[in-house]
Amino acid sequence: MVRVCSLFLVLCFTTRVLAEKPIVTDEFDRVLVTPAHLKGDVLGEIELVKPNSLETSWSLVKPTPYGDPRRYLRPGQHDATEVVSIDSKTGEVIFERQPKVVPGEYYAEVRATNSDGWMEQVLIVIALPALPLLENALDIFTQRYTNGAIGFYATSGVAAEKLQYAASIASALLAKDRRGDGRVSRYVAEANAVMTLFETFEERNEAIGFYLHERDLKIQNQDLQDEEIIPDFLRLGGPDGVRRDASVEEITHLIHRAGIVRAYPGLQKRLEAATNTAISRGFWVPQDGLPEDSYADEYLIYGLDIYYGVHTSSEFEGLRLTPDNLRIVDEELHDIVSFLFPTREELFRSMGWRP
Repeated sequence: MVRVCSLFLVLCFTTRVLAEKPIVTDEFDRVLVTPAHLKGDVLGEIELVKPNSLETSWSLVKPTPYGDPRRYLRPGQHDATEVVSIDSKTGEVIFERQPKVVPGEYYAEVRATNSDGWMEQVLIVIALPALPLLENALDIFTQRYTNGAIGFYATSGVAAEKLQYAASIASALLAKDRRGDGRVSRYVAEANAVMTLFETFEERNEAIGFYLHERDLKIQNQDLQDEEIIPDFLRLGGPDGVRRDASVEEITHLIHRAGIVRAYPGLQKRLEAATNTAISRGFWVPQDGLPEDSYADEYLIYGLDIYYGVHTSSEFEGLRLTPDNLRIVDEELHDIVSFLFPTREELFRSMGWRP
């Protein structure tokens, strides 16, 4: 009996130590409001991105400009707490009153709290005079371009040269696949893969007319913003003081999910195993708010960045994270990346850069 009680106490203690603050997305949730909504209507529900055994309490926080990690909250935005409330027990977003400005966008933060701590995410309430129609869902994209397997849809404010740069990066990333059997490119094309380019994060965040009908459009989408496209970053080796270019990351996410997962399911399982090993070694740590089913996606990007010379100022266990050292630091990740993508020298040649 004593041994059973001792074991019970140890298990209880272990469970408590492993408990953690609630984790919500590091991005945002959107809800739509139209004149048809009535007080008390449930507009949506905020959820944790991973299970947590502790009871969660939900609350709305008035927006503070730049008070969120991704800086989606900016001066001059309307306050979403004037339009909606949140159920403290369920996380359901409840309609309270019609907004004063229509069309308009209203921002707030949702705070999830338990006995171990709290985390916030952005909530965006989009107020429109009527429900957006499917036939108008793509009207926001006035620039359309197809480069091989991937389509590129851009809004009017996206610089034409940045659109062309992103399309060129996509073509360069798929160059090794095209020289082989081209199976990844075929799957990407079959999925009707599209990169949607917005001028700013705000424009993307508020494009509910597109995202509301994204599934019905039968496209597989990944977004990228003009302000995230920094053509000199990769070419110069990711220097300090230059904002990181997100083009390779976001385009690779699309190629990965639309093509690689289907073309090489066995390789995907190897990547997932390598990701778990890297986390246990402390080589790679997923950020708060990242869903577990996205861990392998992000670890692939981390390896590709090293492979292309972006992290050379960082090190692990005394080794600089250079293209040559990736095989030493994580041989499995190196083999996966080098199997799928062209070398740095090949990529640079495709882009017309000097290695």
